[in-house]
Amino acid sequence: MMRLLKIELKKVMPNRAFKVLAIMYIVAMVIVSMGVMPFFQFLKAKFTEFGADGIDPTIIPFYEFPDIWQNLTSVMIWFKMLLGFSLIFSITNEYSYRTIRQNVIDGLTKNEFIWSKIIMAGFLSAVSTLALFVLGLITGFIYSSEISFALVFSDVYFLLAFFFQLFAFLLFTLFVGTLIRKSIIAMGLLIFWVLAVENGFYVWSKVKNIEWVEYLLPVKTINSLIHNPFPKYAFMEVQDYVAWHEMGLVILWGALFYWATTRMVLKRDL
Repeated sequence: MMRLLKIELKKVMPNRAFKVLAIMYIVAMVIVSMGVMPFFQFLKAKFTEFGADGIDPTIIPFYEFPDIWQNLTSVMIWFKMLLGFSLIFSITNEYSYRTIRQNVIDGLTKNEFIWSKIIMAGFLSAVSTLALFVLGLITGFIYSSEISFALVFSDVYFLLAFFFQLFAFLLFTLFVGTLIRKSIIAMGLLIFWVLAVENGFYVWSKVKNIEWVEYLLPVKTINSLIHNPFPKYAFMEVQDYVAWHEMGLVILWGALFYWATTRMVLKRDL
């Protein structure tokens, strides 16, 4: 496993597109993890300048334990497309520059080749989860009004859900990249699928009141694992836990994309 990961890292690290997308993702993570409260403080100062002293966004406990874990993961998952694009570049470049054929000639089997991509997806998901955990701890300790072991770790399972969300989505992008094999077309198709196709079916299902359609939409299913927590700050009811059946569906979609991608690589001619 480590050998395949090292091979994959040697391939992607010199790649400019991968570096740019990774830096953008890291910047987004830092902003989400540490920049919300300074932004709220800025808004409070502006409201005060305009005489609206009663409006105080800083009372929203965005970084309070244990809310911080659902808050951070529910926002950060929306930046998953950046890592998805990096994996699409990785897999499509293998076909564009025929490096997959050279890898097989050099002794790497087709199965090891696709496993190197899957391991890379898991590595990116694990590093993202760990980084979010560390940044969440730092910010939570700074801004939480009350700190205890129980509060800090009571909802930390949202990070595990975040890992499965990100990993399943990256497996989906590997599937799209392997299917299309052209980076620009694959990214365009991914965007079109997420924004037009799935949203179109989702709106139609709501109009027709057909609830089960949502579970046939992979990205919608993945996104729904961690629910939007912010309406609760307006005293609205929200799902503040991870449902087991939703976790199962995400794992099922991830397994399906793993199977489909592996079958394509093994059955196709190089």
